[in-house]
Amino acid sequence: MPYSSLLAPINQFLFCSTPQAWIEQARKPENLSLLLTDHANAEWKAAATASKLISKYVTNSAPELQQELKNLLAPYEYLIFRAGKWSVEGFKQWFFPQGIRQASKEQQDLAHATLNIMTRCYILPLLVEQLSQELNLNNRSMANQYSALNRDSQREVNAGLSAFQAQLIEKMRLLIREELHHFEQVCAIMNSHQVSYKNISAGGYAKALIRQVRHFEPQALADKLIVGAYIEARSCERFALLAPHLPQDIGKFYQSLLRSEARHYQDYLSLAASVLPQEQLESRIQQIGQAEAELIQQTDPTFRFHSGIPIS
Repeated sequence: MPYSSLLAPINQFLFCSTPQAWIEQARKPENLSLLLTDHANAEWKAAATASKLISKYVTNSAPELQQELKNLLAPYEYLIFRAGKWSVEGFKQWFFPQGIRQASKEQQDLAHATLNIMTRCYILPLLVEQLSQELNLNNRSMANQYSALNRDSQREVNAGLSAFQAQLIEKMRLLIREELHHFEQVCAIMNSHQVSYKNISAGGYAKALIRQVRHFEPQALADKLIVGAYIEARSCERFALLAPHLPQDIGKFYQSLLRSEARHYQDYLSLAASVLPQEQLESRIQQIGQAEAELIQQTDPTFRFHSGIPIS
């Protein structure tokens, strides 16, 4: 298999392989829409989870990050939570609840960022054009809007933080940017395959894994990081397994994701290693890994990207 050296540590880390029954279900053309939509959602959820880690464990020491992260995710939340209900009036109500004339610069910037994302995702270009003209938001650059996630400003944010907090920001900053970029890439691929982005219910995989997290610190933090590592590792494994069975452009795209997903799982583990002593860390990796494997190997009535064995 291509990328075997990259996948070897991931396959060793996971306590089981993805069952063939799931692969057979995922490769069916009639499931492509569901697979891609849930994949897009998973990319956004990964970014949102990383943002929550920074918010909980860093922002008391760097409060400016809180608003930066909120603003970064806000456009994507509109796309996800209003999927299928996008309209000119709905857009105005979401971003300008007090009316356009009363809108703050931040609200205008978020609206424009959302239109930029919709353009890159090929979501309703006619609606985007209409909104751009009506709101007079053409030709504005948002490249540096979210400065707290840029490398240069990060040096200032890191001042006064612990070594762990600085590492958490550095690794999660990159993960957030990559996962949101992947979300946009998946949406663009969906458009090329005439798949419309729509609301679908979440599977139970991530929620079940989160139940493994303990309720006291620093154990809770370590468990969250280990859970993150397993989700990223499972994603990487499934991208590799699915690539040969899907349309060629999607297969190549999935292969292109392997390196970043593998790095994400390693980043989560390295952070967890800074929280717990080695013996405790290895024990929790085993316990959570066994729970993850049980989820993958059990029958699952809801087919999703991270679901268990489909019920035929």
